[in-house]
Amino acid sequence: MMSQPIVAYYRVSREKQGRSGLGLDGQRRLISAFAGNEGMEIAGEFTEVETGKGADALERRPQLAAALKKAKRLKCPVVVAKLDRLSRDVAFIAGLMAKRVPFIVTELGKDVDSFMLHIYAAVAEKERSVIAERTRLALAEAKHRGKRLGNQTQADVNKAAAATRDAGLEPILKEMWELPYREIAQELTDRRIPAPRGGAWNPMTVMRAMKRLGIAGE
Repeated sequence: MMSQPIVAYYRVSREKQGRSGLGLDGQRRLISAFAGNEGMEIAGEFTEVETGKGADALERRPQLAAALKKAKRLKCPVVVAKLDRLSRDVAFIAGLMAKRVPFIVTELGKDVDSFMLHIYAAVAEKERSVIAERTRLALAEAKHRGKRLGNQTQADVNKAAAATRDAGLEPILKEMWELPYREIAQELTDRRIPAPRGGAWNPMTVMRAMKRLGIAGE
């Protein structure tokens, strides 16, 4: 039985990362391991050193365009290690889906369809938007009143508690950063490590924690 071909796409966001190879080796290992586990064969590899931001992001990413072209010719999916290697912008993800080339994100698994990719991108985008808006309003109100908002003592207690939690969580996440988010979530659950705000670990909460700690993301 022949292996299913795939096209691998790797991206780092800054030129200095491209020169040093920072992040690229990790992406290659993730996709290679994923292909081996799923009986897939890498038929092409494309590497980009470019930001994922901006309305013209696709025009500034010729290697992604080349990956799409080859995948379309081979009638196979493009595989990325993490969703943010494509983009966190839902409009950009929607534009890629319109190319009618399937995408697989190793951290999410091969069975996550284009609709769910939209959902993950939309949640990440909305989260950034809400945080930015809340911060803007709080700063504007504080400036208007000439003082800090809310109960500062309680805020300091919450901040200290969060810092303590993150200090314990950071080395654990650094140890597992190359694993798919769903596997990290399961491992954290198995270790009985409490999730932020008393919730449950899942791919999204893991992604947020890693980005907050600067372990993952652009």
